[in-house]
Amino acid sequence: MSSNMLTNVRFALAYTVQAIRYTESALIFFRELTAFPFPPNPIKEQFYQDAIDSLTESYLAIKSLPFDTYLPSDPLFPNIPVAPEIQDNELLINLSDNRISLALNKNNESINNINQAILLSSKNDKLNGQLLFIRLELELARESLVAGLNASDFMMG
Repeated sequence: MSSNMLTNVRFALAYTVQAIRYTESALIFFRELTAFPFPPNPIKEQFYQDAIDSLTESYLAIKSLPFDTYLPSDPLFPNIPVAPEIQDNELLINLSDNRISLALNKNNESINNINQAILLSSKNDKLNGQLLFIRLELELARESLVAGLNASDFMMG
């Protein structure tokens, strides 16, 4: 097994963890929106939850690969602070969108690293299949993140 492939998988794992944390934080901010004058859009919330689910599936699939994914110097990611309860919807929307943008960037980094690992694992069909599944889950997460970012913040109607 190539050390370059292992490094790519480890970085994909680290970026996936960051993407999960950013998406969870965005969801928390979004759930803090007050209903005045319109209620928050439940579809946007569902997109974020779908992204968390896909990212978690990716994380679990990476951790189940048949080699050690632990980095000797695993980076420590700071916990993302939760905003205190405030009534400023615009600030909460900006915080949520900012976190989703960060999650999207980290997710794209994960996809790039998994793509590199796929290229390096071409001779191992079983490993290649597992990596393709991980990439699919990461791509599903990306679609949910983009859809959530583009969705309306409030229900209009």
